[in-house]
Amino acid sequence: MQKILVIICAIFSFTAFADTKLSVDVSIDKLTFQKPPKGVGKAGILIFKTANVNNNGIVLNINNVNNYFDSQIFVRPTFLGFTTQFGNYGFALEAGSIINSLNQTELQNSKLVLDDNQLNLSGEYFSFINPDSSVKLKTFRLYCQSMVNTGANSNIDTPSNDMTANCFNFLTLNGNYAPNNEAASLEYEGIDKGEKTYLQAQIKSFDLRKNQINANLISAKSVSNDNYFINATDVNLNCAKDEDLKTLDFDKIKKACLNRLKIAPLKANLLDKIAKSTFKLDIKDITVQDKIVYFTLNNGALSDAASTTYINNLLLNCRKEVDSDLLDLTMVLRDCISYARFSIAEVKNTRPDEKDSSVKNITVSSANGALIVQAEVKFLGIKAHVSIYGNVALNAVKKQLIVTVTDTKLPLGLNSVKILMYFLKKNLISKDIAIQNNIITIQL
Repeated sequence: MQKILVIICAIFSFTAFADTKLSVDVSIDKLTFQKPPKGVGKAGILIFKTANVNNNGIVLNINNVNNYFDSQIFVRPTFLGFTTQFGNYGFALEAGSIINSLNQTELQNSKLVLDDNQLNLSGEYFSFINPDSSVKLKTFRLYCQSMVNTGANSNIDTPSNDMTANCFNFLTLNGNYAPNNEAASLEYEGIDKGEKTYLQAQIKSFDLRKNQINANLISAKSVSNDNYFINATDVNLNCAKDEDLKTLDFDKIKKACLNRLKIAPLKANLLDKIAKSTFKLDIKDITVQDKIVYFTLNNGALSDAASTTYINNLLLNCRKEVDSDLLDLTMVLRDCISYARFSIAEVKNTRPDEKDSSVKNITVSSANGALIVQAEVKFLGIKAHVSIYGNVALNAVKKQLIVTVTDTKLPLGLNSVKILMYFLKKNLISKDIAIQNNIITIQL
């Protein structure tokens, strides 16, 4: 999300203009821009209703009656020009201007206010297309506010003129394009390191502030490599942001966010076309703080061709090291093995060819690889309390979680690892779970 918004801000950034004090207030009917093949030549059109431009004290106020001032856009590497039937005007560009990196963009029915204090862009439609990515926004308002710079030897505060940097510290995206418009609509497609990503969202609000990121999404859909699908609704997110962030540093953004995070509530459906499985989740809360992950699940259902497993009332907390990536399952499991506590009210599995079985009141604790599991098991109408003791390890190279059972407490006073493993082998039917002797190997 941050990448998409920074691209939008950069298109209209003050840094596009060289040594220019500029303010713009323009109502745009339509703007189209297509980069010429060699970076020189005609590049699109600008059709507007009104324009008020102050360029280094030279003021231009235009009411475009009868479309007399409709413009043809002309570009060179260091110049952006507009040709009308009444004459030409333009602006000098820096050699490294963001405009020189644009391939294609379009605005429809939009209003832009740009000055030393703000970037305020609202519109019915916006698109940005490059060879490796595309962004589309509908019915949106994007607002960036200048941050105040206070020099060590200065008696007054002055606003920063780097609007891209300003947007990292004060940015708001919402659907306030028109009265009663609830949300901005966003579509993003891109390829990064060979991975194809598609994102679609209805954004009620998205805010970047000095030290935090906040988002309220009515709905969101994500597709990775046409195989992994995530649909979510009612997404409310708050996370930390590096106060000194002034450039697009994804590692910094992700690291800060994933070390202080709050998401609540969240409903999501996950579809894995490769594994042919679906996972429905009703999440109450996800919190990361003080190097601990807290996760509360109201209920969930994991389905594949053979069966459906239902999970109710899951509570989890486990260690989260500062450098660990919560989006990397291997790192998450590595940290949880060192310290984890979780409980599940019930896990119930249904298969078409067998009677239902369930496990209730499950508690699991892990500390430095030592594992203790306690549960109430129901199978074929029989209820029993079971305790399992063992060790858990992670093979990061083979992406395997390996559980070695060392002791048990079974009904009728039995302490038999063999009986337990027989029971598990009969009921844990999955191509990703292998059981041999007292070792359970789970392929991640």
